[in-house]
Amino acid sequence: MSVEFVEIEGGDHQPADWSVLDLSPVTDGARSASYSFARDYAGVVERQDAEQELLMAFALRPRMVRAVIAEADNAAGVLSFRGYRILRDLHRTQAAHRRRQVSFEENRAALGEAR
Repeated sequence: MSVEFVEIEGGDHQPADWSVLDLSPVTDGARSASYSFARDYAGVVERQDAEQELLMAFALRPRMVRAVIAEADNAAGVLSFRGYRILRDLHRTQAAHRRRQVSFEENRAALGEAR
């Protein structure tokens, strides 16, 4: 049995374009989105980690980033909005589980009050 690898052409895969991270609206949008996400989803991800993840996500979407910068009046605001959605999609499951978790202290207090 042998495995043959076939190159698929025309896919939507884009290599990372790290040069988009030098653009001010990209860094401003990532910072804004990460602050908002860290505030709304406290305990799920640290703000600095969210910002780094978002910068990598923007580098993997250079066409989207450049189109927003070329067309939007407030490119940082649009990138912040889209970045928040990217972070939400990346962390949605983890956030749902964390929100349902009850801390040990809260469980202990509830059991202590029930006795």
